[in-house]
Amino acid sequence: MEALRETYEGLFVAKPRISTSVEVPLSRESKKILNRAVDEADRLAHKHVGPEHLLLAMFAESEQIRAVLEKFGVTGAKVESYLKSDVSPEASSAVPSVRWRPFLRAGIGYDLHRLEAGRKLIIGGIEVPFDKGPVGHSDGDVLAHAICDALLGAAGLGDIGTHFPDTDPKWKGANSLKFLEHARELIAAKGLQISNIDAVVIAERPKLGPHFCAMREALAKALAIQPDQINLKAKTNEGVDAIGCGEAIAAHVVATIFG
Repeated sequence: MEALRETYEGLFVAKPRISTSVEVPLSRESKKILNRAVDEADRLAHKHVGPEHLLLAMFAESEQIRAVLEKFGVTGAKVESYLKSDVSPEASSAVPSVRWRPFLRAGIGYDLHRLEAGRKLIIGGIEVPFDKGPVGHSDGDVLAHAICDALLGAAGLGDIGTHFPDTDPKWKGANSLKFLEHARELIAAKGLQISNIDAVVIAERPKLGPHFCAMREALAKALAIQPDQINLKAKTNEGVDAIGCGEAIAAHVVATIFG
């Protein structure tokens, strides 16, 4: 049994360790193996999951890993025999048995733009007929900007100003849906997915409700999600401050991602 322990410790424990302060998203195969390890611990009536249970799970879930282990003389029968022996350390050195679950993260976004006559009013990726539009370096899409900030915040990726500074002429007049596409790519690169977006646009005029369907379609396409994952609301500012006077428009957003 000691030879068995030395074998799999040489295979896995001696590999370079990853700092626990760095979050590494799990692949689908890894999640299957972790959950199978819990099943093996439950089957053997063990209260904890240890490396031996992970070995059994790898034998069951991965033909490639099983072939490598068998080359070193490690078999599922040997591992299970070790777990059932009196020298198995499963109760003392293993970690609590916890099944993998997707984690959920939330981010908030806010944006505000002054409105001026003669400019296009772009909200949620579409043009809304109106006699005023936002003042901004890009197209001034207050909703897209707030969504971008919320998603970047949820993923721990900074903010829109970090990725698309208004000092860069490259983004002069840019379509803000491009910002959302970039945020989506960054999120996917971390192994994360967008769950849902809840947003409120604050403007005294015009009425935005009739345009929400088109906005959801445009935003969902840029983010590669379904329109029903985006909820939009409109509020006025009851005549208070710059928004209430029709001189500005703002948006608040909460976004959730998972992985």
